[in-house]
Amino acid sequence: MRRSARFVLLFLVVALSAGGCGGILPEPGPAPVFYRLDYDPPPVDCPRPFDKRVRVREFSAASPYDQTEMTVLGPGGEVSFSGTYQWVAPPGRMVAESLGRDLSAGDLFPAVSMDADPSFPPLELTGRIHAFAWERNGVEERAVLTVGVSLTDTAGESGILFNRIYRFRSPPCPEGKASLFASAMSTLVKNLSVRLRQDLCSLGKAAED
Repeated sequence: MRRSARFVLLFLVVALSAGGCGGILPEPGPAPVFYRLDYDPPPVDCPRPFDKRVRVREFSAASPYDQTEMTVLGPGGEVSFSGTYQWVAPPGRMVAESLGRDLSAGDLFPAVSMDADPSFPPLELTGRIHAFAWERNGVEERAVLTVGVSLTDTAGESGILFNRIYRFRSPPCPEGKASLFASAMSTLVKNLSVRLRQDLCSLGKAAED
């Protein structure tokens, strides 16, 4: 029995080596190039208006912004993707991680944690990506970002404390290069971070008055 089993195993190895599974393997092509959001967050000076910890959840995303491939919007609303140029993570995760990092560096909350925090802080910051794309409109090309953000008190009866949609567009770019898209989108997320922290600061101060 052992000799027969060894013979069958050897036969399978030879068969696979001869190209039995060649059709499953992808055809050779250009290696993907990955980009990340890269910016230095400007500080937002605000005394700590919240006395509760907050957890930043990964943002959800409307299709087609729930994948890593860079998305291009054509002048007629058509959507195309780049298999070669991709983000290191889906936009919802990248934006949430960027905002969590920026909030952690400031004084808005006594503590900021991310999605995996098992302690369930009483405040949650959530969001949804509505647009995260390179837009081609005739001769102009630019990055566009639309994000809805909510702050919820999950421990009390207050419910939703804050809910706002932010829309940003970069200046026109001379070329539709992936590196320019990544740089322009990084600037838009930086602008989102500043605006959100300013709004949360105002919200907290209003709650104290």
